[in-house]
Amino acid sequence: MKTSLRYVSSALLLLTMISGCTEPHVKLSHTDLSEQLNQLNWFSYPAASQTRKPLQGEGSLELPFTETYLKKRHDLLLRADLDNFAETAAQEAQYLSIQQRYPERFLPWPVHLNLPVIAQAHQVASSQMDAWYGYVEARLNEARESKIVLNRVERQQLLDYLTSDITTQSKAAQSLAEYLASYRVRSSLGMYQLPNGKEWYQSKLNFYSGTVNSPEALLGKLQNLASEAREGATRVNFSLNPPLVHQLLAACDKRAGLNWRDGFVSLQQTASQCEQILTNGERLFAVAMMEVDLGVHYFAWSQKQAMLALQSRLALNEDQAFVVLKDILFFPATSFALLSRITSS
Repeated sequence: MKTSLRYVSSALLLLTMISGCTEPHVKLSHTDLSEQLNQLNWFSYPAASQTRKPLQGEGSLELPFTETYLKKRHDLLLRADLDNFAETAAQEAQYLSIQQRYPERFLPWPVHLNLPVIAQAHQVASSQMDAWYGYVEARLNEARESKIVLNRVERQQLLDYLTSDITTQSKAAQSLAEYLASYRVRSSLGMYQLPNGKEWYQSKLNFYSGTVNSPEALLGKLQNLASEAREGATRVNFSLNPPLVHQLLAACDKRAGLNWRDGFVSLQQTASQCEQILTNGERLFAVAMMEVDLGVHYFAWSQKQAMLALQSRLALNEDQAFVVLKDILFFPATSFALLSRITSS
Protein backbone atom coordinates (compact mmCIF):
# COMPACT_ATOMS: atom_id res chain seq x y z
CA MET A 1 0.00 0.00 0.00
CA LYS A 2 2.80 2.40 0.92
CA THR A 3 4.60 1.53 -2.31
CA SER A 4 1.44 2.24 -4.28
CA LEU A 5 0.98 5.61 -2.56
CA ARG A 6 4.59 6.52 -3.26
CA TYR A 7 4.09 5.61 -6.91
CA VAL A 8 0.94 7.76 -7.18
CA SER A 9 2.66 10.69 -5.45
CA SER A 10 5.67 10.40 -7.75
CA ALA A 11 3.45 10.25 -10.81
CA LEU A 12 1.50 13.33 -9.71
CA LEU A 13 4.75 15.19 -9.02
CA LEU A 14 6.08 14.25 -12.46
CA LEU A 15 2.88 15.42 -14.15
CA THR A 16 3.04 18.70 -12.25
CA MET A 17 6.65 19.22 -13.29
CA ILE A 18 5.90 18.38 -16.92
CA SER A 19 2.91 20.69 -17.04
CA GLY A 20 4.87 23.47 -15.34
CA CYS A 21 7.73 23.08 -17.81
CA THR A 22 5.68 22.83 -20.97
CA GLU A 23 3.10 25.60 -20.43
CA PRO A 24 5.49 28.54 -21.03
CA HIS A 25 6.45 26.97 -24.39
CA VAL A 26 2.91 27.39 -25.73
CA LYS A 27 3.79 30.51 -27.71
CA LEU A 28 1.39 33.39 -28.18
CA SER A 29 1.00 35.23 -31.46
CA HIS A 30 1.00 39.01 -31.37
CA THR A 31 -2.79 39.03 -31.77
CA ASP A 32 -3.31 36.57 -28.92
CA LEU A 33 -0.85 38.37 -26.66
CA SER A 34 -2.52 41.72 -27.36
CA GLU A 35 -5.98 40.32 -26.65
CA GLN A 36 -4.94 38.68 -23.39
CA LEU A 37 -3.02 41.73 -22.17
CA ASN A 38 -6.08 43.85 -22.93
CA GLN A 39 -8.22 41.50 -20.88
CA LEU A 40 -5.79 41.36 -17.97
CA ASN A 41 -5.39 45.15 -17.96
CA TRP A 42 -9.11 45.82 -18.20
CA PHE A 43 -8.71 48.95 -16.04
CA SER A 44 -6.31 50.58 -18.54
CA TYR A 45 -6.43 54.38 -18.25
CA PRO A 46 -9.84 56.03 -17.83
CA ALA A 47 -10.55 56.89 -21.46
CA ALA A 48 -10.26 53.25 -22.45
CA SER A 49 -11.42 51.48 -19.29
CA GLN A 50 -14.83 53.10 -19.21
CA THR A 51 -15.73 51.40 -22.51
CA ARG A 52 -14.67 47.93 -21.42
CA LYS A 53 -17.02 45.36 -19.96
CA PRO A 54 -16.19 42.60 -17.48
CA LEU A 55 -15.05 39.43 -19.22
CA GLN A 56 -17.44 36.51 -19.31
CA GLY A 57 -16.24 33.24 -17.81
CA GLU A 58 -13.05 34.76 -16.41
CA GLY A 59 -14.07 35.05 -12.75
CA SER A 60 -13.32 38.24 -10.89
CA LEU A 61 -11.28 40.95 -12.60
CA GLU A 62 -7.69 41.21 -11.42
CA LEU A 63 -6.75 44.51 -9.82
CA PRO A 64 -3.23 45.94 -10.23
CA PHE A 65 -0.58 44.83 -9.10
CA THR A 66 -1.64 41.83 -7.03
CA GLU A 67 0.54 38.74 -6.97
CA THR A 68 -1.95 36.94 -9.20
CA TYR A 69 -1.94 39.83 -11.67
CA LEU A 70 1.87 39.99 -11.75
CA LYS A 71 2.17 36.25 -12.34
CA LYS A 72 -0.37 36.30 -15.17
CA ARG A 73 1.36 39.23 -16.83
CA HIS A 74 4.78 37.65 -16.50
CA ASP A 75 3.54 34.36 -17.96
CA LEU A 76 1.93 36.12 -20.93
CA LEU A 77 5.11 38.04 -21.78
CA LEU A 78 7.20 34.89 -21.32
CA ARG A 79 5.07 33.08 -23.89
CA ALA A 80 5.27 35.78 -26.56
CA ASP A 81 6.37 34.29 -29.90
CA LEU A 82 8.90 37.06 -30.51
CA ASP A 83 10.48 35.32 -33.50
CA ASN A 84 7.27 35.88 -35.44
CA PHE A 85 6.58 39.43 -34.23
CA ALA A 86 7.29 42.49 -36.34
CA GLU A 87 10.47 44.21 -35.17
CA THR A 88 8.71 47.11 -33.43
CA ALA A 89 6.24 44.75 -31.72
CA ALA A 90 9.08 42.52 -30.49
CA GLN A 91 10.89 45.59 -29.11
CA GLU A 92 7.74 46.64 -27.27
CA ALA A 93 7.25 43.17 -25.74
CA GLN A 94 10.90 43.13 -24.66
CA TYR A 95 10.53 46.59 -23.13
CA LEU A 96 7.51 45.42 -21.12
CA SER A 97 9.48 42.40 -19.91
CA ILE A 98 12.40 44.60 -18.84
CA GLN A 99 10.07 46.91 -16.91
CA GLN A 100 9.22 44.01 -14.60
CA ARG A 101 12.72 44.27 -13.10
CA TYR A 102 12.06 47.72 -11.71
CA PRO A 103 10.14 48.89 -8.59
CA GLU A 104 6.74 49.31 -10.25
CA ARG A 105 5.42 46.11 -8.62
CA PHE A 106 5.93 47.66 -5.16
CA LEU A 107 3.67 50.60 -6.04
CA PRO A 108 0.43 48.70 -6.67
CA TRP A 109 -1.86 51.67 -7.34
CA PRO A 110 -1.05 53.35 -10.70
CA VAL A 111 -1.49 56.96 -9.67
CA HIS A 112 -3.10 58.09 -12.93
CA LEU A 113 -6.04 55.72 -12.37
CA ASN A 114 -9.06 56.52 -10.22
CA LEU A 115 -9.54 52.86 -9.32
CA PRO A 116 -12.61 53.37 -7.07
CA VAL A 117 -14.53 54.97 -9.96
CA ILE A 118 -13.28 52.49 -12.57
CA ALA A 119 -14.04 49.50 -10.33
CA GLN A 120 -17.56 50.75 -9.66
CA ALA A 121 -18.17 51.15 -13.40
CA HIS A 122 -17.13 47.51 -13.85
CA GLN A 123 -19.17 46.32 -10.88
CA VAL A 124 -16.15 44.99 -9.01
CA ALA A 125 -17.32 43.58 -5.67
CA SER A 126 -16.81 45.88 -2.70
CA SER A 127 -15.20 43.00 -0.80
CA GLN A 128 -12.60 42.64 -3.56
CA MET A 129 -11.88 46.36 -3.48
CA ASP A 130 -11.57 46.31 0.31
CA ALA A 131 -9.08 43.45 0.10
CA TRP A 132 -7.13 45.39 -2.53
CA TYR A 133 -7.01 48.52 -0.36
CA GLY A 134 -5.44 46.36 2.36
CA TYR A 135 -2.99 44.96 -0.17
CA VAL A 136 -1.98 48.46 -1.28
CA GLU A 137 -1.18 49.47 2.30
CA ALA A 138 0.79 46.30 2.98
CA ARG A 139 2.72 46.64 -0.28
CA LEU A 140 3.60 50.28 0.39
CA ASN A 141 4.95 49.26 3.78
CA GLU A 142 7.11 46.55 2.17
CA ALA A 143 8.26 49.03 -0.46
CA ARG A 144 9.54 51.47 2.13
CA GLU A 145 11.86 48.77 3.48
CA SER A 146 13.42 48.72 0.00
CA LYS A 147 13.54 52.54 -0.15
CA ILE A 148 10.71 52.66 -2.69
CA VAL A 149 8.53 55.58 -1.61
CA LEU A 150 5.78 57.68 -3.18
CA ASN A 151 6.45 61.35 -3.89
CA ARG A 152 4.12 64.00 -2.47
CA VAL A 153 2.18 64.51 -5.70
CA GLU A 154 1.50 60.78 -6.03
CA ARG A 155 0.40 60.51 -2.41
CA GLN A 156 -1.98 63.46 -2.74
CA GLN A 157 -3.46 62.04 -5.94
CA LEU A 158 -4.30 58.76 -4.20
CA LEU A 159 -5.77 60.63 -1.26
CA ASP A 160 -7.96 62.63 -3.65
CA TYR A 161 -9.32 59.39 -5.10
CA LEU A 162 -9.96 57.90 -1.67
CA THR A 163 -11.73 60.91 -0.20
CA SER A 164 -14.28 61.16 -3.00
CA ASP A 165 -17.93 60.36 -2.21
CA ILE A 166 -17.74 56.90 -3.72
CA THR A 167 -15.57 55.51 -0.92
CA THR A 168 -16.90 57.28 2.16
CA GLN A 169 -18.76 54.17 3.33
CA SER A 170 -15.78 51.81 2.97
CA LYS A 171 -13.84 51.26 6.17
CA ALA A 172 -10.96 49.74 4.18
CA ALA A 173 -10.76 52.84 1.99
CA GLN A 174 -10.89 55.07 5.05
CA SER A 175 -8.11 53.04 6.67
CA LEU A 176 -5.92 53.43 3.58
CA ALA A 177 -6.69 57.17 3.47
CA GLU A 178 -5.62 57.50 7.11
CA TYR A 179 -2.43 55.60 6.34
CA LEU A 180 -1.62 57.87 3.39
CA ALA A 181 -2.42 61.01 5.38
CA SER A 182 0.49 60.21 7.70
CA TYR A 183 2.67 58.62 5.00
CA ARG A 184 6.22 60.04 4.76
CA VAL A 185 6.95 60.86 1.11
CA ARG A 186 10.36 60.90 -0.54
CA SER A 187 12.08 64.25 -0.72
CA SER A 188 12.04 64.68 -4.50
CA LEU A 189 9.56 64.11 -7.32
CA GLY A 190 11.74 62.33 -9.86
CA MET A 191 12.45 58.69 -10.63
CA TYR A 192 16.17 59.19 -10.03
CA GLN A 193 15.59 58.90 -6.27
CA LEU A 194 14.13 55.38 -6.53
CA PRO A 195 16.37 52.28 -6.44
CA ASN A 196 17.85 51.89 -9.94
CA GLY A 197 15.75 54.93 -10.83
CA LYS A 198 18.16 56.42 -13.38
CA GLU A 199 18.50 53.08 -15.15
CA TRP A 200 14.72 52.65 -15.10
CA TYR A 201 14.25 56.11 -16.58
CA GLN A 202 16.93 55.50 -19.22
CA SER A 203 15.09 52.37 -20.38
CA LYS A 204 11.96 54.45 -20.82
CA LEU A 205 13.85 57.15 -22.73
CA ASN A 206 15.31 54.54 -25.09
CA PHE A 207 11.93 52.96 -25.74
CA TYR A 208 9.83 56.08 -26.29
CA SER A 209 12.41 58.04 -28.27
CA GLY A 210 13.36 55.04 -30.42
CA THR A 211 17.02 55.99 -29.93
CA VAL A 212 19.80 55.37 -27.42
CA ASN A 213 20.99 58.75 -26.17
CA SER A 214 22.18 59.89 -22.78
CA PRO A 215 19.96 62.36 -20.91
CA GLU A 216 22.76 64.91 -21.21
CA ALA A 217 22.80 64.61 -25.00
CA LEU A 218 19.01 64.79 -25.18
CA LEU A 219 18.91 67.87 -22.98
CA GLY A 220 21.41 69.66 -25.24
CA LYS A 221 19.34 68.78 -28.31
CA LEU A 222 16.14 70.03 -26.68
CA GLN A 223 17.71 73.31 -25.63
CA ASN A 224 18.80 73.92 -29.24
CA LEU A 225 15.30 73.13 -30.48
CA ALA A 226 13.73 75.45 -27.88
CA SER A 227 15.88 78.34 -29.05
CA GLU A 228 14.57 77.84 -32.60
CA ALA A 229 10.87 77.91 -31.62
CA ARG A 230 9.69 81.45 -31.07
CA GLU A 231 5.89 81.32 -31.27
CA GLY A 232 3.62 80.83 -28.26
CA ALA A 233 2.87 77.24 -27.41
CA THR A 234 -0.27 75.50 -28.59
CA ARG A 235 -3.04 75.28 -26.02
CA VAL A 236 -4.09 71.77 -24.99
CA ASN A 237 -6.91 70.55 -22.77
CA PHE A 238 -5.34 70.70 -19.32
CA SER A 239 -6.45 67.37 -17.89
CA LEU A 240 -4.88 63.94 -17.51
CA ASN A 241 -7.57 62.24 -19.57
CA PRO A 242 -6.24 61.54 -22.09
CA PRO A 243 -2.53 62.02 -21.30
CA LEU A 244 -1.07 65.08 -23.01
CA VAL A 245 1.07 63.12 -25.48
CA HIS A 246 -2.15 61.54 -26.82
CA GLN A 247 -3.57 65.01 -27.37
CA LEU A 248 -0.49 66.04 -29.35
CA LEU A 249 -0.92 62.90 -31.48
CA ALA A 250 -4.65 63.40 -31.94
CA ALA A 251 -4.35 64.06 -35.70
CA CYS A 252 -2.28 60.90 -36.30
CA ASP A 253 -3.48 57.42 -37.20
CA LYS A 254 -3.07 55.40 -34.01
CA ARG A 255 -0.84 52.31 -34.20
CA ALA A 256 -1.89 49.49 -31.90
CA GLY A 257 0.51 48.59 -29.10
CA LEU A 258 0.89 46.21 -26.18
CA ASN A 259 1.50 48.68 -23.37
CA TRP A 260 -1.58 49.20 -21.19
CA ARG A 261 -0.08 52.36 -19.67
CA ASP A 262 -0.31 53.96 -23.12
CA GLY A 263 -3.87 52.83 -23.72
CA PHE A 264 -2.60 50.02 -26.00
CA VAL A 265 -1.33 52.60 -28.48
CA SER A 266 2.26 52.42 -29.72
CA LEU A 267 3.14 56.06 -29.14
CA GLN A 268 6.57 55.95 -30.73
CA GLN A 269 5.33 54.16 -33.86
CA THR A 270 2.28 56.42 -34.09
CA ALA A 271 4.47 59.51 -33.92
CA SER A 272 7.17 58.28 -36.29
CA GLN A 273 4.64 57.31 -38.98
CA CYS A 274 2.42 60.38 -38.60
CA GLU A 275 2.07 62.53 -41.71
CA GLN A 276 0.67 65.54 -39.85
CA ILE A 277 3.24 68.33 -39.47
CA LEU A 278 3.54 69.88 -36.05
CA THR A 279 2.96 73.60 -35.79
CA ASN A 280 5.73 75.68 -34.25
CA GLY A 281 3.58 76.11 -31.15
CA GLU A 282 3.08 72.36 -30.80
CA ARG A 283 6.81 71.84 -31.16
CA LEU A 284 7.49 74.36 -28.40
CA PHE A 285 4.99 72.67 -26.08
CA ALA A 286 6.47 69.23 -26.70
CA VAL A 287 10.07 70.46 -26.28
CA ALA A 288 9.19 72.10 -22.95
CA MET A 289 7.51 68.91 -21.72
CA MET A 290 10.53 66.79 -22.65
CA GLU A 291 13.00 69.21 -21.09
CA VAL A 292 11.10 69.30 -17.79
CA ASP A 293 10.71 65.51 -17.96
CA LEU A 294 14.49 65.14 -18.07
CA GLY A 295 14.95 67.81 -15.42
CA VAL A 296 12.61 66.23 -12.90
CA HIS A 297 13.34 62.54 -13.45
CA TYR A 298 17.09 62.63 -14.10
CA PHE A 299 18.61 65.99 -13.16
CA ALA A 300 16.92 66.38 -9.75
CA TRP A 301 14.88 69.49 -10.54
CA SER A 302 12.63 70.60 -7.70
CA GLN A 303 8.91 71.17 -8.13
CA LYS A 304 9.57 74.92 -8.02
CA GLN A 305 12.13 74.66 -10.86
CA ALA A 306 9.79 72.53 -12.96
CA MET A 307 6.80 74.82 -12.44
CA LEU A 308 8.85 77.92 -13.24
CA ALA A 309 10.11 76.37 -16.47
CA LEU A 310 6.61 75.36 -17.59
CA GLN A 311 5.02 78.69 -16.69
CA SER A 312 7.70 80.86 -18.25
CA ARG A 313 8.20 78.89 -21.48
CA LEU A 314 4.58 78.05 -22.15
CA ALA A 315 2.84 81.08 -20.61
CA LEU A 316 0.75 78.87 -18.32
CA ASN A 317 -0.94 79.80 -15.09
CA GLU A 318 -0.07 77.84 -11.96
CA ASP A 319 -2.98 75.38 -12.23
CA GLN A 320 -2.24 74.61 -15.87
CA ALA A 321 1.46 74.13 -15.20
CA PHE A 322 0.68 71.75 -12.35
CA VAL A 323 -1.47 69.57 -14.61
CA VAL A 324 1.40 69.36 -17.11
CA LEU A 325 3.80 68.52 -14.27
CA LYS A 326 1.51 65.74 -13.03
CA ASP A 327 1.37 64.34 -16.56
CA ILE A 328 5.19 64.28 -16.60
CA LEU A 329 5.30 62.57 -13.20
CA PHE A 330 2.61 60.00 -13.96
CA PHE A 331 3.83 59.15 -17.49
CA PRO A 332 7.64 59.42 -17.37
CA ALA A 333 9.44 59.81 -20.72
CA THR A 334 6.30 59.25 -22.83
CA SER A 335 6.63 62.74 -24.31
CA PHE A 336 9.84 61.55 -26.00
CA ALA A 337 7.66 59.64 -28.45
CA LEU A 338 7.31 63.09 -30.07
CA LEU A 339 11.07 63.52 -30.56
CA SER A 340 11.08 62.17 -34.11
CA ARG A 341 8.25 64.51 -35.08
CA ILE A 342 10.05 67.53 -33.66
CA THR A 343 13.40 66.85 -35.27
CA SER A 344 11.76 66.18 -38.65
CA SER A 345 9.36 69.16 -38.59
